[in-house]
Amino acid sequence: MYRCSGLVVRSRLRIRRVPGLIPDSTEDPPYRWAYCKLNHTLNPVSLRLWYTSSNKKLVLSWLTERNCRRKLEKFEMNTGVPFQDVSWFKKENIQNNMDYVPQNDDIIIASYPRTGTNWLRNIVMQITSKGMSFPYFPSFNDCFYREVSFMEMIEPEAIGKMKGLRIYKNHYPYDMVQKNRKSKVLYIYRNPEDTLVSCYHFFQSFRKEEIHLDKFFEGFLAGNVEYGSYFDHVLSYLAHKDDDNLLLVSYEKLYANTREEILRIAKFLSEKFYQFLSDDESLLAKIMELTSFEYMEKNLTATLPDSQPMEDSDDESEIMNFRINFFRIGVVGDGKRKLYLCKLKRLQERVAETMKDTEVLQEWLGE
Repeated sequence: MYRCSGLVVRSRLRIRRVPGLIPDSTEDPPYRWAYCKLNHTLNPVSLRLWYTSSNKKLVLSWLTERNCRRKLEKFEMNTGVPFQDVSWFKKENIQNNMDYVPQNDDIIIASYPRTGTNWLRNIVMQITSKGMSFPYFPSFNDCFYREVSFMEMIEPEAIGKMKGLRIYKNHYPYDMVQKNRKSKVLYIYRNPEDTLVSCYHFFQSFRKEEIHLDKFFEGFLAGNVEYGSYFDHVLSYLAHKDDDNLLLVSYEKLYANTREEILRIAKFLSEKFYQFLSDDESLLAKIMELTSFEYMEKNLTATLPDSQPMEDSDDESEIMNFRINFFRIGVVGDGKRKLYLCKLKRLQERVAETMKDTEVLQEWLGE
């Protein structure tokens, strides 16, 4: 299938010569995965090889598993909710932030993973900055780690030191964190089949081992995945849908009626923000453009903590491997295309069982 040749792989510690791989013919697929272990103390290195038949070149880039393909095991806090066991999630931060009390006028973006969190965050940032958030801040990393902090990743002291209009986000269920009636909480939710498939692809990008979608499906249905049961998470916020300081945002409605939903979000945040957008159609159009999937996919990536490439690296493909792309496909209905009909039926049955007597049942099943 493949014959060996000597290729140099640059590790973060030293240069070593290890077996390379060259396709036997140009009929081989455009890329294949190969794994090798360096015969010293480094962790395994994943090699991705692209074969270009036109110039018969191998373009090789690497990712150390220690930094970029971390095994995404789960650990449970005393709350029973499983969190990701990765270096940028520290148990003490997760636990301590559960006791953090928001300040008056704080804006908190809450969600289950992969339900539109970063889309909503960018909309809020654009509204509150009048369309100046990008490229106003030095980088998307600056926005990601400092301007709109992720509670599970930072110490509560860091949140307390935030100045000006304080915006931060979390994936906690409603009752797991402290509340302040004078703060504002926006919760975004998404149909479960799209959430499931998006979670699968995103979590897989961090896992050491491949996991089949069928296996992830069973874990999602049982609530045995990162952040636990999606249905319980949504229900925890639906129980407070009439609270004055909580706005529920449907991903599907935001996708279908972006202009109207942005105005609704602005009005919830402040009458002042709503008037700005209502009186300035060009500003509203600008915010819609800057929060479109096409713009965000192209411009908004973040780098994993503790996963910086070597300072002297001039390999663009290597640098790209350390970045997170939060925007995979940005459509409604991807889950129905990816899941077998039997699994869709089981998922719909679970929705009918757990979400009965809620308005979300009508949204998700049309009942």
